[in-house]
Amino acid sequence: MENDLRTLQLVELDMLKELLRVCSEHNLTVWVDGGTMLGAVRHKGFIPWDDDIDVVMPRHDYDILLRHGDEWFSHPYFLQSAYSDPGYFRGHAQLRNDNTAAIRPSEAYRKFNQGIFIDIFVLDGCPDDPKELENLSQDTLHSLRLLKAVDLDVLYSGRLLQVFRKARMRRKVRKSGLINLYKAIEDRLRQVDMDAVRNWAYITYSGNRLLFDRHLYDNTVWMDFEDIKVPLPAGYDRSLRILYGDDYMTPRHDPTEHGEMVVSVTRSWREVAPEVCRQWRKGTLKRIINKFAKKRKR
Repeated sequence: MENDLRTLQLVELDMLKELLRVCSEHNLTVWVDGGTMLGAVRHKGFIPWDDDIDVVMPRHDYDILLRHGDEWFSHPYFLQSAYSDPGYFRGHAQLRNDNTAAIRPSEAYRKFNQGIFIDIFVLDGCPDDPKELENLSQDTLHSLRLLKAVDLDVLYSGRLLQVFRKARMRRKVRKSGLINLYKAIEDRLRQVDMDAVRNWAYITYSGNRLLFDRHLYDNTVWMDFEDIKVPLPAGYDRSLRILYGDDYMTPRHDPTEHGEMVVSVTRSWREVAPEVCRQWRKGTLKRIINKFAKKRKR
């Protein structure tokens, strides 16, 4: 498997260009976010050790993009969401390159697209009442965790105790259907008027842990990123301080959130995933034993 970071970054940059092209063509609002926003401000490109690209969209524009993903993207690009890829129930979308692979070994058995990706997060409005926001946040994240358990291979993953969660969710799925359960989560978020509240947040990803004044996103500025210009919210300084602290211009080599991943820029995930899955299964029993041994020592 290839492991060259720069090669991976260039594949991701190509997908970012395609996403920006589509959003521009259809008048959709999108901003780079997280480490990508920090990279644009501090490095005029990728943070040298960063292995991903993050963008964010307000709910209305995000919903339009997801509705038309099949029309607006063509192979090898694939807009992945719960609506376009059975078994994928994260709270945000991803744009994938179908000819490549970026596989978490613990998820290699799953059937959804596992090509190299960029993350497309969604900003939702936050109820001004703290208790209402707390309930909305907890209910959203809890429901998404339950949905992910539906197709969980408890032995393969080593999460044996989630067999009860899996059984509970399968009963719900038989009654209501997966997409209807997922849509109910998002419909509740859509009920909050984004123009009538103080703050926005990535509720489907981090709940109410990070709150952003909606006026930070009133305008867009463009900055250099590698060989293109990318959109940032005009309030990017405040956003970066919330995300990384007041000293965000001082480089820190933080670990990636994606953990261990098997990457190939020349082979499709369809070819690579079975190989990764076989390797992972060989060590399943050992991982389970080690996991329970650690718990006994605590």
